[in-house]
This record gives sequence, structure tokens and C-alpha cells, in this order.
Amino acid sequence: MADKTSTTYTLLQLRTGKRWTQKEAAKELGVSESTLSKWENAIRFPTMDQVWLIEDTYGVPLSGINFLPENTVKPFKTKEAS
Repeated sequence: MADKTSTTYTLLQLRTGKRWTQKEAAKELGVSESTLSKWENAIRFPTMDQVWLIEDTYGVPLSGINFLPENTVKPFKTKEAS
């Protein structure tokens, strides 16, 4: 993975970067496949204890993890002054 200080990765990107199936990643994280799927699809979110485990498992700090799938994140636009 590239520069961890400025790049963020979704949980799906982190998992596929390791070439793990959901089943394999869920086992590493100590959760069910269903739970991992819900995290990856932003239906539910991990607790802080689980976030720390995610950081350790994937080797990425919290600041490098985006818990929302890419297609749900829209750029912030400010209104131009008239």
C-alpha cells in the first residue's frame, strides 16, 4: 500500500489487498462473515476494540481506514459567494 498518511482504504480494499476472502478475513478478525459484510457495506460499524484489531490485522492506522464504501462518499462542495 502507498503512503499511509494521506491515503485511506475501505475495508473491502484492505481485505482484497491481502487477497483474503470474506471468510478468511472474518476469521482473522474474530467475527462472522455476516458481520464483516455489514462493515464493508456500511450497514453496521465496528466497536473501538474491533477497530484496533482491524488496524493490527491490516497494518493500517485508523486515519488510513475509511469505514464507508467508496461509492457512498461524495466530495464536499462549498457554495460559491455570489
